[in-house]
Amino acid sequence: MSLRGWINDLRTITRIYQDVKSIARRMFITNSIDSIIAALGVGVGGYTPEVNAKLLAMSIIGGGVAMGFISATLGVYLSERAERLREFKDLEKKLAASLKESVHWKAARLVPIYVALWSGFGAVIFPLLIALPFAMAGLGIISNPTAYHGSLSVGLLSMGFLGLYLSRVSGENPLHSLARTLAMGVLAIVLVSMLRFIVI
Repeated sequence: MSLRGWINDLRTITRIYQDVKSIARRMFITNSIDSIIAALGVGVGGYTPEVNAKLLAMSIIGGGVAMGFISATLGVYLSERAERLREFKDLEKKLAASLKESVHWKAARLVPIYVALWSGFGAVIFPLLIALPFAMAGLGIISNPTAYHGSLSVGLLSMGFLGLYLSRVSGENPLHSLARTLAMGVLAIVLVSMLRFIVI
């Protein structure tokens, strides 16, 4: 199937199946938040002024890639595929007819890919951004302390972006939504900082 054909089929499917965009959006937001919180945790937990910045950047990137491509993409694809195939087979049983090559068959194949791509995108892109300051420090462009504060800033800005996006979805006050997601990011930083103080 060509890319244009895939897109046209997907447009038709999203008109028929009203839940598709909502599911993809939820997976994107959920896995984005998970990946940001995890990346912040690694950054705060592993940072010292003398840290190997390249190693810390790779730790954040490695976690994001593993979560993004394995769990958030492949895991979500397999889960969504199973659900769509079950619904498709149930529909065939109710109609007592084969629906192969119908729009419902196309939905069972394409929707899991669509949802998984959005899910994985959110889980990968934000850790890469959060790791970028440490990567720059590893190249000697900025200092480790600057990279640390820059990474935290990117993480909190990412949480703020998701808060504003959520306000568009829900129709709620943007400032309230922004405050909630920022509070999650700050809480993660505080908790890991407290853990460091106790352990180290």
